[in-house]
Amino acid sequence: MTTQKKQDPRAIRSKRVFKEAVVDILIENPDISKLTVQKIAQRAELNRATFYLHFLDINDLLKQVVYDIFDDLLSKMSPTLQIDNLNNQEQLITFLDYFYKHRKILAVLFEHPGFNKKMHMTLKDLIVIQRKSESADTTLSMDILASSILGIIMWWLRNGVHFSSEYIAGQIIELYR
Repeated sequence: MTTQKKQDPRAIRSKRVFKEAVVDILIENPDISKLTVQKIAQRAELNRATFYLHFLDINDLLKQVVYDIFDDLLSKMSPTLQIDNLNNQEQLITFLDYFYKHRKILAVLFEHPGFNKKMHMTLKDLIVIQRKSESADTTLSMDILASSILGIIMWWLRNGVHFSSEYIAGQIIELYR
């Protein structure tokens, strides 16, 4: 029998504060090459030694931030995908609302190919789950559909945030009818 060690609340808080600090810094200046542990620690109002207790380096911190985003996105989407009679537009609005809420950091992360690839795979997985629950077959490739939706979301976050989630959802649905 394995026992899980309960994490110290101070460690949880420190990690959260470092993650929030790096997100804030990237929103102000999306150039990841300008990030330093010192800048992140100063913003977090913690010291460098504390940073290295929790993260190997800046890339490890960024990787954990990205994992948190995907975990959060999937936890928000999973319940909506399980509801049998939920309208596609409602699911799509819930999905787009997440992107809108986190648009500033997502706009920064979309600049990185690795993030785009992971987001594409996540979208494709969500589409496959949704298509299995629908009775009508579609000939549209899941990859093409995922790429198209990802492109629309990226455009929306960069250029069209004045459009509501509902409007963008309607446009996506109309495009794929």
